[in-house]
Amino acid sequence: MKTTTLTLLLLLNITNGIAHDNNKKLSIWLKERIEVSKEKTELVRRANEEEDFLTTVFVRTSETLTQELLQEYGATIYAQLGDIAIITIPMSQIGKLSDEPSVLRIEANGRAHLTLDTVATVSNILPVYETTVSHPAFTGKDVVVGVMDVGFDLTHPTFYNDASLSEYRIKAFWDQLAPNEDKSLLPVGNEFIGATAILERQYAVDGKVQGHGTHTAGIAAGSGYNTPYRGIAFESDICLVANAVTSDTAFIDAKDYYKYTSASDALGFKYLFDFAEQQGKPCVASFSEGYTPYMDDEDLLYNDFLERLQGPGRILVVSAGNESNSLTYIEKPIGTEAAGAFLKTSQKQATYRVKSDGDMTLRLYGYAEEGETPTHQIEINTAAFEDQSLLTDTLVMGTDSLAATLTRYPSAFDEQGHIYLLALMGNQTINKLPPIAIVAAGSERHVELLGNSSASFTNLNIDAQWNAAQRGHNVLGPGCFTAPICVGSTTHRRYFHHYSGQWVENAYSNEQAGLWSPFSSMGPSLDGRTKPEVTAPGRNITSSFNSFYLEANPTKTGSVVEYSDVNERNYPWKADSGTSMSCPVVAGVIALWLQAKPDLTRNEIVNIMERTCRHPEEELTYPNNKYGYGEIDAYAGLLDILSMTDIKEISHHEPQDATIWAQDGMLHIKFDKTSDKPLTVSIYATSGACIYKTDISANQPNVTLPLPIISKGIYVVQLGNLGSTLIRI
Repeated sequence: MKTTTLTLLLLLNITNGIAHDNNKKLSIWLKERIEVSKEKTELVRRANEEEDFLTTVFVRTSETLTQELLQEYGATIYAQLGDIAIITIPMSQIGKLSDEPSVLRIEANGRAHLTLDTVATVSNILPVYETTVSHPAFTGKDVVVGVMDVGFDLTHPTFYNDASLSEYRIKAFWDQLAPNEDKSLLPVGNEFIGATAILERQYAVDGKVQGHGTHTAGIAAGSGYNTPYRGIAFESDICLVANAVTSDTAFIDAKDYYKYTSASDALGFKYLFDFAEQQGKPCVASFSEGYTPYMDDEDLLYNDFLERLQGPGRILVVSAGNESNSLTYIEKPIGTEAAGAFLKTSQKQATYRVKSDGDMTLRLYGYAEEGETPTHQIEINTAAFEDQSLLTDTLVMGTDSLAATLTRYPSAFDEQGHIYLLALMGNQTINKLPPIAIVAAGSERHVELLGNSSASFTNLNIDAQWNAAQRGHNVLGPGCFTAPICVGSTTHRRYFHHYSGQWVENAYSNEQAGLWSPFSSMGPSLDGRTKPEVTAPGRNITSSFNSFYLEANPTKTGSVVEYSDVNERNYPWKADSGTSMSCPVVAGVIALWLQAKPDLTRNEIVNIMERTCRHPEEELTYPNNKYGYGEIDAYAGLLDILSMTDIKEISHHEPQDATIWAQDGMLHIKFDKTSDKPLTVSIYATSGACIYKTDISANQPNVTLPLPIISKGIYVVQLGNLGSTLIRI
């Protein structure tokens, strides 16, 4: 066994050479970015070595920020909700602004990434999705569905009202990557209002390298054009924000690199809600992105801003993430001397987050030879920090090595605790090194270690004592916050039908139809709350896709299900999987609920879910950290909102083999599978009164009945014991 001597360094390129200060007013991410902006990095050279970077941040103050104060620090304000503002400010001025007595906290976090299921090759994993959550009585009319995402094809026919293409439904569009024409209104990008201005754009700036947003917006609100792939709220108005994700770097001018933060995302949500308010309509916003959170309320202002942004008729829905195929969490409780697991990452460099309520010891054990005894070891004791902020050491195993750097940050919210970033660098891909265990030690300390899907942990039999890696604690931000309704995924379709005619199965071996998708991120949150709130179908969902992306990437057609030829252009319909897909399903359902009751609040919606969600695994207690309150049931939720769930004669499910609608004073029933027995048709008012009842004979594929003289409104039609449905007269 070889143990190297611990070395204190002020500079190591793994952590960008950052020596962090102890300013508790600044978030960790912001401290790092300030230091990086000072270094002679490639980013600085791409911009201008003498130019100061601007960034977008949250600021909490005890007094309202005055224009004079903002001008003093070169800052511009873009939003103010109570004591929280969003501003842009030069990096060099953040520390000075934080010295102001009225400034209590300054925060930002980095750009999010898409929450597609990328464990398998995405282009080959997803089957046909024909929406079953649609109601003739509720279609999203007079509701705004807002979507913040990337890769929008603004010309796709699904964004028109129907196959006639007579009405364009995208009413407003903020492309945060477009050239900024008026920095006094928007910190980044440009907005486009109305069909003419939006259609002239054709696609978002990143539209030839991304397609995600076309798919998610189509799930929530697409008309489906002339295909079965209609979205949920297919008559809603649509408002879009194209934000920037981690893979959009090529479209960002170097001098604007740090303007794209969690704060600019928050401004995107505000834009969606503000547009709806201008129209006098309720709004549900869908966000299928996320990032690995820090472990110390580092996004407290982000969460509080989102809390204040919402209200009656203003609902935010966020995907949970797709981290659950990886073990990303280790906990060492007080009273346990040591706990750990083995590193698992296909990268040469990996970063893990560590939280401790006091000084503790981290060890890395290398198992270069067979057997249960490690052959190499290093130990980092955080008591050695004293006034330093970096500790480093290197685990050497023959010709292999793993450099470790531990960076310490004082907790902004716990006087005794600290947050650490552990950066690792191997001389080759870490998974190709001999097995390495990471162990937290110290029986008097509570220690948590957090990875992510690309830098995770595993429990190996090579040394069974290091088996503390566990599922859960992997819901991404902002889905893990208290503010949004967080959505996980269930699986219902294991196949898709490729446009070439081939049926493709793509599902995990441990995946069962009707149950939780194994990739879907699980709670609890890092502070112990149950997450997600709800689940919805997220495996193999077919929706609209970006024609400009496929035009630029003609080989990426592996999961295209169908094409629609419109005005001599081929528009694709594509299958995809992930909580990215389940999130807009829930957003679309909430749009239907808002049509029924426009002033619903977040808490009221969660209460509806608690009362009406399906429980896929009855043996579980709900809510839980897989399903939340269960799988969303749009129809049961509508009955609940209309106060009709107590009417014993009404089924809480719709007929599986019949379609019912009202038109021109007649009630129409079309059977996909005829009944061999007579059925009773009953119509109920929302008061619960049965106002019409008649019998229809067996084996009729189509039935038309004259409606009784009924005032305009919503009614329930009960079809024998097959189910009920809502109609609008």
